[in-house]
Amino acid sequence: MSPLKVLVTGAQGFVGRYLVQALLRHEHEVVTAGHRCAYDIDLTDKLAVFRCMKEVRPDAVVHLAAVSNVPYAWEHPAQAVEVNVSASIYLLEAFAQMQPQGTFLFVGSSDAYGLTAKAGRPLVETDLCQPQNPYAISKLCAEQMMLQLGHRLGVRVLATRSFNHFGPGQAKGFVVSDFASQIAAVERGEQEPVLRVGDLSAARDFTFVTDVVAAYVALLETKGIAPGIYNVCSGQTHEIYEVIDGLLQFSLVKIKVAKDPERFRPSEVPRFVGSAKKLQEATGWRPRVPFLEGLGRVLEDWRQRVE
Repeated sequence: MSPLKVLVTGAQGFVGRYLVQALLRHEHEVVTAGHRCAYDIDLTDKLAVFRCMKEVRPDAVVHLAAVSNVPYAWEHPAQAVEVNVSASIYLLEAFAQMQPQGTFLFVGSSDAYGLTAKAGRPLVETDLCQPQNPYAISKLCAEQMMLQLGHRLGVRVLATRSFNHFGPGQAKGFVVSDFASQIAAVERGEQEPVLRVGDLSAARDFTFVTDVVAAYVALLETKGIAPGIYNVCSGQTHEIYEVIDGLLQFSLVKIKVAKDPERFRPSEVPRFVGSAKKLQEATGWRPRVPFLEGLGRVLEDWRQRVE
């Protein structure tokens, strides 16, 4: 296909950095917008967003920027709505004025499914959503606004519900990165050789970050793809103990795993897994990085970090 000019928000984030590189490898032109970006603007400033869109006139938008920290969203629910919903509306409305025939890719979250995941089966895009925190609620609201406004304005909106992803460069606060950082600290002699853990039975659907961004690029590049919601996931689950066991296979020192009663909080959703059948049938996308290989790459990344 012909190269696209793609406006990317959230380009300074974990996934955004990988996405920009993937788009450039596919010979697309990339322009970034948001804090510390080429267009350093506040995405909740409607006039600034419209000025940016008028200058850039992209063929496509990938909207990654969001308030994504759940505890922060609980403390600042109004800000979560302003950033996750209002900014999304401004971007889509501005894009529709400048490029009504373009593609708007809204990156959402599997958290939108919420308690529906208690069914334990692979979730599909038509399943009921029962979000349980302000982050998930705001992302679902934004997703639905994008789809309805896109239909009204004539813009093709593709909305992902992206499941757990991991990879080098991810911050602490996520399960793979948290355990990998501790193992690297033990290897450097900065922490006793014990991992204190809570409930390890929860099972989650993990996808390596390069596979996630490959899905986003495939959605942009697939001609004639229908607007709508697309799960981005592996379709497989790994229990948390598998994350630890996998990382420990790469450890350079012997580390003990000790259960800590204070950390034990049984998961409300024991098994959270999605079906990527719709995405796969539409684009031919498949995840390529094996889970164990991905774990090893994350641990090696933490070994190289200096904090």
